[in-house]
Amino acid sequence: MLAFAQKWRHWGGGSREEILVEFGLSQGVYFQHLLSQLNQRIGIAAGLPAPVLHQLAQKCRSRLRYRRTHPRRFAQPTDCDSRRPTGS
Repeated sequence: MLAFAQKWRHWGGGSREEILVEFGLSQGVYFQHLLSQLNQRIGIAAGLPAPVLHQLAQKCRSRLRYRRTHPRRFAQPTDCDSRRPTGS
């Protein structure tokens, strides 16, 4: 989950379709789980540089806040790019 988040961090955190395909989770559940891992510094989150950790946590909070304020919209926030990141 954290590897996916790191790969997608510059593209808004990943599209809801990519999250569903990769994890079988809604984007809300995915970002809640990811934020929990980041906050508790579980697994590889423990070794992340502070700026990356902060950026990922901020993206989780942003996406969760967007879901709460726009529950009926299917579109992603404007800072999300649904294109796949290049490279690994």
